[in-house]
Amino acid sequence: MAAACGSASARPLTGVTTEIEKELGFGTREYGLTDAQWTIAVESVQEAIASCMADAGFEYIPADVDAVELAMQAVRTEPGVDRVAYKEEWGYGVTTRFDNRPKEIELGPQNIAIYNSLSPADQVAYDRTLYGDDPDATFSFHFDEEDFGPTGGCTRQAIDASFSDEQLDPNFVNPKDLYLEKDGRVTEAELNWADCMGEAGYDYEDQDEIIEELGDRLDELLAGDDPESLPPARAQALADLQAEEIAVSLVDVDCQIRFTDDVIREVEIELFGKVVSG
Repeated sequence: MAAACGSASARPLTGVTTEIEKELGFGTREYGLTDAQWTIAVESVQEAIASCMADAGFEYIPADVDAVELAMQAVRTEPGVDRVAYKEEWGYGVTTRFDNRPKEIELGPQNIAIYNSLSPADQVAYDRTLYGDDPDATFSFHFDEEDFGPTGGCTRQAIDASFSDEQLDPNFVNPKDLYLEKDGRVTEAELNWADCMGEAGYDYEDQDEIIEELGDRLDELLAGDDPESLPPARAQALADLQAEEIAVSLVDVDCQIRFTDDVIREVEIELFGKVVSG
């Protein structure tokens, strides 16, 4: 729960390693990076993507740090919409949204124009070269999620060259989250969250488990088909799944507000000198 998904990265970059981070030996951003390390990682990945794409005969303009930051802020959020209102409209955005704002922001107008200038066949090749098998598996989204597993193509090649083997391990857990979990107040708050969810009929250990289950059910339902072109029975099944997502997300956010938000913020400030979870 301390590492709940969704744009915990939306904080201004200082480029400075704080004294607390120096003492801890890790940063408080994604993958345990400091602000300075975060910036270096983003720039390294973007330059490596551009080089890889050029080797394949495609032009790619590297996204700058600000663009990647904005793209990550767009994960499961919408400008001007608070998190409760977002949940009321889209839940977690897993089964309910099929646009990809993080992808659009990371690509930026220049790369979108380059892509649009290509023939349909070359667009397919561009996507496969940049992203591998999943054209939605962008660097920004999976950096925010701290899960590079679904990435492929030049994006994955660039990630592999820019992150350590430890960080790329599927079992990696941000040291910040491990540090938080050691605090008994956080443990108690998370148990209270789970009890709150259980009282509403939901048996989950954390928010990530909910999102993963929804994603798996969506994949099974769509089986690779366009969600906008489903036959009536499957379209109704999708609508039912979307309603389930919104319902569980509203219980989730209510339980967070009641049991975990204030506790985690208090502990984060004590441990790290600032709120680090968004």
